[in-house]
Amino acid sequence: MSDGSSFKRIESELVENGVIRGFHNFEPALEDGKKSYGIGYPITGFEKFLGYFDKSINIANFPSISLLTDFSIALSECVFIRDTGRDHVILDGEEKPTYTERARRALEFFKNIYDIKGSFQFKITRKRKYKLGKGLGESAAIAAATARSLVSNVFGDDALKEVSMISRLARLVSGSGTRSVSGGISIWMSYPYIREETSYGSRLPVDVGKIHFGCYPFPSVIQTSNAHEIAPRSPFYPEWAAMKAGEIEGIIQSGYDIDNLLYLGQQEMYRMHSVLLSQGVFIHSPQSLKILLNFIDFQKKHEGIYITADTGPSLVLMSIDKGLIQEFVEKQKTEFIWGESPSDLGTPSEQRKAFDKFNTYV
Repeated sequence: MSDGSSFKRIESELVENGVIRGFHNFEPALEDGKKSYGIGYPITGFEKFLGYFDKSINIANFPSISLLTDFSIALSECVFIRDTGRDHVILDGEEKPTYTERARRALEFFKNIYDIKGSFQFKITRKRKYKLGKGLGESAAIAAATARSLVSNVFGDDALKEVSMISRLARLVSGSGTRSVSGGISIWMSYPYIREETSYGSRLPVDVGKIHFGCYPFPSVIQTSNAHEIAPRSPFYPEWAAMKAGEIEGIIQSGYDIDNLLYLGQQEMYRMHSVLLSQGVFIHSPQSLKILLNFIDFQKKHEGIYITADTGPSLVLMSIDKGLIQEFVEKQKTEFIWGESPSDLGTPSEQRKAFDKFNTYV
């Protein structure tokens, strides 16, 4: 496993090029009973990741790159109360100990950073363009939504523009949340021994408007948290991790070539799923496997179209040429959902627009 030195060089280059930027810290301005809101969207990985170096603060073993999508959306309401010991989380109308426990670990770290006393209570609602689906980045949406609602509550709406700070806080809920906050196509800089406060998402200079994509949603019983624990046990995991630095350097040196990024997303699917398969975990369902096999045949005759999947059987098609996707989709008899990469959510008005779209989802 890398000690992080190669990733640190990449980090320095991205800082020098202005891709990775620092953030301004705000002073807490707490108000008992104050309500605030935040929106979050999911992500689909290009340079994928599994496995944490430090799970207590969600520091990953290597960086990752992803695309923000609108296959679903999460809305978080945050309420601050002066009383201590009353943190809780309600997700989709359900209050479970596991939800609150996961949030409490992140909240305690946050409170220690800013010397905050009191409790935060969250009501989170998810809406989807699909009825059932796994592996479409919903945890990232939840992390981004809760982080935005928390920042707005504690620091005020002006702090919503501090993307790097919000991304850092989203990481405490879910590592993938870092890249949801930074939006577009972004990189989450994370590696062993990185300084915690510098591990967050940063948007890469890629025109996402040139990318066409959509998904085939499929359900699964595999939990992402389990995948993070299982993958590092694979004998192939160190080899997979060792490829990361060279690939990210190649992305930078190619000028962030879009076709190369889409190709990488496909290759990373095969690698990550192979790592899990070596530990007896098969991601795909019979339905998703059928689509994948059909796609492999289609791709042999059509260049410029790619497919990827994260930790679930749901599949995402991607291309610069929308017609290629349409041609493939027309030949299948399975629900396909088109996606877009949402706009920035750095102001309350932008979040309001996203909220208005909320009711168009399932």
